[in-house]
Amino acid sequence: MKRLLVFLLIVGAALAVSVAALGGSRGAIAILGEAEFTAENGVVSGSGTEADPYVITGWEISADGAKYAVKIENVTAHFVLRGLIIQSAVAADGAAIRIAFSSGGRIEQCAISNSMNGIEIISSREITVTSCVLYVNGVGLRVIGEEAAEYHHDIDRSNTVNNRPILYVYGADGVTIEGEAPAHLTVADSRNVVISGNDLMNSDGIQLAFVTDSVVSGNAVYRTTPVLTEHGIFLFQSDRNTLQGNSLRNNRLAGIQMTTSSDNQVLDNQCLANDTGIRLIAADGNHVSGNVVFANANGIIVSGGSDENELSGNILYHKNTKQGITLELASANRVVGNGLSDCEIGISLSAQATGNEIVANTIVSGGYGIALSGSENRIEGNLIAQQSRGLLFPEAYGRSTAAGNDVVNNVFTDNGNHVYVNLDSKANRFARNVFLGVTAASVLDYGTGNVWTIDGVGNFWQGTPVIDADGNGIGESAVTVYPSTAQDTAPLASVDAAAAGFGVAGAMGSDVVTIVRADGSSVDISVRVAADDVGHWTGFRGFPGAYVEAFSGILFPFDTEAERRFTMSTVLFDLEIAFFAADGTFVGAARMAANSGDLYAPSAPFQFALELPVGSIEGLRIAAGSTLVVP
Repeated sequence: MKRLLVFLLIVGAALAVSVAALGGSRGAIAILGEAEFTAENGVVSGSGTEADPYVITGWEISADGAKYAVKIENVTAHFVLRGLIIQSAVAADGAAIRIAFSSGGRIEQCAISNSMNGIEIISSREITVTSCVLYVNGVGLRVIGEEAAEYHHDIDRSNTVNNRPILYVYGADGVTIEGEAPAHLTVADSRNVVISGNDLMNSDGIQLAFVTDSVVSGNAVYRTTPVLTEHGIFLFQSDRNTLQGNSLRNNRLAGIQMTTSSDNQVLDNQCLANDTGIRLIAADGNHVSGNVVFANANGIIVSGGSDENELSGNILYHKNTKQGITLELASANRVVGNGLSDCEIGISLSAQATGNEIVANTIVSGGYGIALSGSENRIEGNLIAQQSRGLLFPEAYGRSTAAGNDVVNNVFTDNGNHVYVNLDSKANRFARNVFLGVTAASVLDYGTGNVWTIDGVGNFWQGTPVIDADGNGIGESAVTVYPSTAQDTAPLASVDAAAAGFGVAGAMGSDVVTIVRADGSSVDISVRVAADDVGHWTGFRGFPGAYVEAFSGILFPFDTEAERRFTMSTVLFDLEIAFFAADGTFVGAARMAANSGDLYAPSAPFQFALELPVGSIEGLRIAAGSTLVVP
């Protein structure tokens, strides 16, 4: 009993000291100029010089509905916020402490809890933050500036957000940040930095500001609870960096955001279930390639005057995807060789998207394959399949005119409507496109002066009789496109499958492989080669079955021998597949059913798979004892 009494007395004394140390409870503090450093605003001492700063200390502050519990703006006087206890700063667009357009301030030993956002430093210089403890449901630390000097703050790792440290460095040329688990990671005004293998859970993410020639690789940035954090990786005014192999999952805004950042390489990242997978704003010359963008509301957005970027070989899919790839205010960008599935809109070009190239993409199983409102764009070599509408010029109601676009050498198959051209369109050009399964409503042109023949070559209209008396492959009688009554004056009589725009599959390279049978005989097979991840994912997705014989097979080589499974989702015809080990040994085969939900794999690991038309395995005598020889 005596020990318990002594313990209670000690705790009571400690609480009494703690309460005595407080200046008391009060509401929000707002200081919008140096004249407002007053006792009424919580100042207990100081004259504002470096040696004698204004001191605001010992207060327990409740925001009480204010956007900021403590707001200090437009000051150059020195000040210290020390030992403040701040609660209930719950505004989603506010913070417990905001320092803006100021310099020379210190935030020391402050505690923030029951709040949405913690500390916000905006367009300020030389702010010191040390030994602060933050418990928030949003962003712990937000630093924003328009020039590199506005990121020069002394914020050490003694600060924590939700029990994990803040890592904030600037001027850190050549450093490596590896294997950390922080709540916040910012690198500013630095070069040749390596950020690798870090784990940021429910965090502020990774921010690079005024950083060049650095590598961000193998990091995981993700949420496990619905905290109101922002981007996974955010680049601001940062050029020539490489972002590779990162996992960005369930971030509230973008998995990767690049703003006014140019010539970066964004390669092989996984962007899963973010609001936006990858977004570029006023960012030029970036290469975004090989990324898996899965179940994001928006896949990849290019906007804000972003020019000359290349988006290639990315895989975007899942029914949650509203827009796969979106070009808004964007010019001279290339979108090439991407695979998209199950998007409400596969690729969207707004009225201010001009001079872009959309080339050799496979866009399958969605609402609208391509929605085109911009002008002077080139849509070429794409496979657009299994859409409600393949290519849509959305109604503009006089607000904009889609003009001067070239739509050439695309394949449209299994769509409810292949092409719909609106009233507010003119002088768009269509040629060498393949329209399969054409009906009266398959291609509709409501525009003015759109052209359906270029340089004496029109389009292929399957199901529409074409007379080719001279055998040159071009019909002598025109095909009328309604309701505008535009004329395709040189319709194609047949399809050259080798040159048709079959999207990713059509752009695959060709090679010859050899099957050596158990009896020593052999056979050569000309194949397309799915040499990368987008080729592996795409295969025959959306491919028109009428032309599969023109592709005698697709070879899927992988880097290593492993267990893998194949799907027939969106493949509308049966196929056969043979599997081979790393040394080429045959390890199994299967017949795969059209659009089946089954997954296909052999009983042993494999490194090569060969997809073939039905009947090929028996016809080529591929069986136990066979060996695949790859050049």
